[in-house]
Amino acid sequence: RKCSSLKGDKQTLFTSNETAGNVYRIPALLYERESKTLFAFAEQRKTSDDASGEKLVMRTGKIKEGSSKKTWSELKEVEKALIKGYRPMNPCSVYGKVNNKLFLFFICVEDAITEMYQKENCDNRTRLCFITSEDLGETWSDVIDLTDELSEIKNWSTFAVGPGHGIPAESGRLIIPVYAYTSFCCKPCFLPNSKSYALSLYSGSHGKNWKFGELFNTVSVECEIVEISKDHIYCNARNVGGYQVEAVSDDNGVKFNNLQPGNKLVFFMQHPIRSSSPCTPGEKDEGRRSKSTLLSPNTDTSVLLITSLQSAWPPTSMSASSMGLLSSVMIRTVR
Repeated sequence: RKCSSLKGDKQTLFTSNETAGNVYRIPALLYERESKTLFAFAEQRKTSDDASGEKLVMRTGKIKEGSSKKTWSELKEVEKALIKGYRPMNPCSVYGKVNNKLFLFFICVEDAITEMYQKENCDNRTRLCFITSEDLGETWSDVIDLTDELSEIKNWSTFAVGPGHGIPAESGRLIIPVYAYTSFCCKPCFLPNSKSYALSLYSGSHGKNWKFGELFNTVSVECEIVEISKDHIYCNARNVGGYQVEAVSDDNGVKFNNLQPGNKLVFFMQHPIRSSSPCTPGEKDEGRRSKSTLLSPNTDTSVLLITSLQSAWPPTSMSASSMGLLSSVMIRTVR
């Protein structure tokens, strides 16, 4: 099947009203193919300021059989995505096909604490959390806090997931994109040394246990990932100065190597990848090497072709059915 979700009229799912104290930022989208269900998440804030975040909200969409028409539910709060004294941020979801379980990852940041404060003081006040649903988002589990189980976190100034979505790899591994500000510093020499690097969070046990992969060797921030063939994961991340970083892993997301070292690829957006969803690639073609395409919205929400992976992997035939097509055009917020 071709990805028909790119067609049709745009539909606004989260409309901000700062006067009323409802501002929606950092949208994320996931499509579950078997149930033909779309999951849209966003942060709800009092203002556009990151530190004013209050809760995560969601809407679910059903795709009508035989068409691309979608019917969306009313907006509702994800009540379980909360720790007292903290604000939830950066929704990033993934669907486990083996156990039919929806995972919603997010970070919880101590109330009133900003990212800048954490970076400047090497004082990590962020926790790594997730909740799960076995009924397509109707009900959710209690919060599971992984912070104390992953020793790497204590060495970071701060960190975040995605935002956007993770992937269920062909191998069965669940992979979540992450970026972390390393803290090789002590006060007062903090600022020049707090740099961000993308990495993965993955589970080979269908979500029971989680591990971090290796940090990128290039400065990188918000990121998205897609599987381009078995055990080969592509990552596109925001860099500093309006550039992007492309990297590929050939060990199922543990270690990533720069795809085009030495080249500066212009990042077309004022903001990083804020929302995305995997959708079905084109028709299967066994006789031709497939390419993976990343589409992202610019600040006017139009579609921009960012890159096409060329001869980046071993010269073996790859089926289009084994690819993922990452699309960031199905959800937008209105400020």
